[in-house]
Amino acid sequence: MNNASTSLWKLTVAQLRDQVSSVDPTPGGGSVSIVAATLGVASIRKAVLVSLKRSSAVPAKHQSLVELSSTASALMTSLSGLADADSRAVADYLEASARPRTTESDKTLRRAAREVGLVRATKIPLEAAEVMGRGLDAAEAAARIVDAHVRSEVLTGEILLRASIKSLLLTVDANLPGISDAASRDALELQRRELEIAFVPPC
Repeated sequence: MNNASTSLWKLTVAQLRDQVSSVDPTPGGGSVSIVAATLGVASIRKAVLVSLKRSSAVPAKHQSLVELSSTASALMTSLSGLADADSRAVADYLEASARPRTTESDKTLRRAAREVGLVRATKIPLEAAEVMGRGLDAAEAAARIVDAHVRSEVLTGEILLRASIKSLLLTVDANLPGISDAASRDALELQRRELEIAFVPPC
């Protein structure tokens, strides 16, 4: 049974697969995309760590790899937290949607809670996409200096990051029409367009 308060990272791979494929609302597409991106960064870091083993003879390369390893580790931590935050945001929005609608006061409170929940459920994917963009920068830097036999790990990570950004923008697109405050909606839509321009190559 799904429980958004339980970290996705405490599940086995089989449990995560089964939860995603169930009728439970979380983890949904946003969280799945962030998990995929986290694994993409992990793949990049693998290539960096393997390359570090034989880099001591070239101090400049060694230092660059050390810095990339640290960057990748920080990105993994950020994305891991955002995957859980996304699931919690969706759960909070659904909880707000389930609030009573008996009186006009109930309806007003429900609308306000839904608005807050939906805005948060839109901001988190955008924040995650920005972090993934930094992951793409790390991938570009890593591809230039990792050993040739592990460069495919970096390229795999890059592909996962780009796909994850694109899929997160789909989540944002699904949420935006439901946000009633025009200023909030426009600001989020602008942020979404900027991310698409920066990180999603035109077809």
